[in-house]
Amino acid sequence: MNDIDLSPEFYVEFSRGAGSDSGSIYHVTRHKDGARFSAQVARFFITPRIPAEGVFPHKRLDCFVIDKGRVPEPERLAGILFETLKKHGAIDEPAWLQWYVAEERGGKPHGNVLDFE
Repeated sequence: MNDIDLSPEFYVEFSRGAGSDSGSIYHVTRHKDGARFSAQVARFFITPRIPAEGVFPHKRLDCFVIDKGRVPEPERLAGILFETLKKHGAIDEPAWLQWYVAEERGGKPHGNVLDFE
């Protein structure tokens, strides 16, 4: 699985890894001339089934919204994401769905990271 449409406004880039699946959610803006602009609005991670004391074995889907302006209802986007991933066989029940609103606080390069040439 690579790209999955969540709705006319959102799509997912999804990658499956060895024991850990993750992806990014993008908001799509379509212009009158046919051009489209995509902006990353969230990231998500699926934790595999890990039996823990006091709960039944289950998967966990964590959705981190990073653009509250384009995603005013993080819980709605997380729910749509869960149902879509479930439909595509990437997650099943029982599962715990958790959503967050994350704020970037800064960053800096370590080593030769940027190439403006």
